[in-house]
Amino acid sequence: MRSASANTFPKQTFYERLFQPVSNSPLIAFRMLFGFLMAYHFLRSIFNGAIYENYIKPPFTFNYIGFDFLQPLPGNGMYFYAGIMVVLAILIMLGAWYRFAMITFTVMWTAMYLMQKADYNNHYYLMVLLCLLMSFMPAHRYFSVDSKRNAVKITNTCPQFYLWIFMLQIGIVYFFAATSKITSDWFSGKYIEIQFSGFTGRFLTGGLYAQRWFQLCICYGGFLFDLLIIPLLLWKPAKTFAFFLACLFHLFNSYTFSIGIFPYLSIALNLFFLDPGIVHRFFFSRQKPVIEDNVQMKHHSIKSKLLIAGFSIYLIFQLLVPLRSFFYHGNVFWTEEGYRLSWKMMLRTKSGKVHFKVIDPVSNKTWIADPAKLFIPKQVMWLAISPDIIWQYAQRLKKEFAEKGFPNVQVYAIGSVSLNRSKPMPLVDSSINLAGVKWEAFRHSKWITEHE
Repeated sequence: MRSASANTFPKQTFYERLFQPVSNSPLIAFRMLFGFLMAYHFLRSIFNGAIYENYIKPPFTFNYIGFDFLQPLPGNGMYFYAGIMVVLAILIMLGAWYRFAMITFTVMWTAMYLMQKADYNNHYYLMVLLCLLMSFMPAHRYFSVDSKRNAVKITNTCPQFYLWIFMLQIGIVYFFAATSKITSDWFSGKYIEIQFSGFTGRFLTGGLYAQRWFQLCICYGGFLFDLLIIPLLLWKPAKTFAFFLACLFHLFNSYTFSIGIFPYLSIALNLFFLDPGIVHRFFFSRQKPVIEDNVQMKHHSIKSKLLIAGFSIYLIFQLLVPLRSFFYHGNVFWTEEGYRLSWKMMLRTKSGKVHFKVIDPVSNKTWIADPAKLFIPKQVMWLAISPDIIWQYAQRLKKEFAEKGFPNVQVYAIGSVSLNRSKPMPLVDSSINLAGVKWEAFRHSKWITEHE
């Protein structure tokens, strides 16, 4: 018998160490917290109007390009959709019919994510990734309904790499969050000053947000936290301190920015860096879990090799996708090309306005299409600041006018955008007929203007 704290196996290769059995307590605890947070998120979205505003009220949603078939269910269908996700999240939390619940939740949440990008948040993308990872995890083999009803074999162990994959995932998030902050607007304090300008009226803390020294502390402290928190969590002497520091950091973000469940999801993810024995004693039992050598997964099996290959491809993808903005021309915060899925969190604020001129060259008729008549201000803002959404709206106008008997209309976007309160300027060339432009996903769109 081998205790959870004894993780040394003689003469192990790295590949063998990947399958070394360790306590699965961090994985089980994360399952419970993840399910609870997902249930809370969707309940809150139902009752605070987010489901209505983002999926029911709009005449259509701005889906990711290529997923035009994903549109909200008619009527109040999205309320039922979100309600089903609440039930699935509770099943995940309890570990009940876990595999079915987790895979179904993953498909449904990914569909919602791809269905509406005029409500983009980095943590929504992170939730998609975590759902995908959890779909492959044996997170229901301990302290679960499935184990109680003998649907799965009860075990308090899992291969080491199941925990490492989450550590690597959150490490990637923090790394790109840190390196993306290396901009003049961040280190000058300009962005934080803009953000904090809306908090100066808060009771008790308002005066603190207005202090220049505090704004600069947040700028440099935020950068150092993102850059160093993972090494500190991995360094045994600093592990406990780093965990409590991370908790304070995320609780401050929750209070300051009101960004939903993301801070608490981040705290839950940090459990993977703690000693599994500590997690076990806190969540499950004061007795240390016992790890048996003979439960080690057969690392030479085809299943094991496929798992490692699949997770390796996944991690390579996670490393490459955030880098794609470097292959586009121009300032990513202006062009938005390569912005999404790249962990560029809390780095820019944009405001703008846009309307569309539609011209039929045959009849010489002209129409003005104002999105503000169809969408709430937040969605109009996303439309105004996002070239890809502007292009999508132009294509929709082209289709709508073709259905009215005007198959050859030209569509021009007219508007201006301010980046981090800079001077407003056109985001797209208003002389370009967007109805005649093809979308090129892997090339810079020349109809997007240069930012000064």
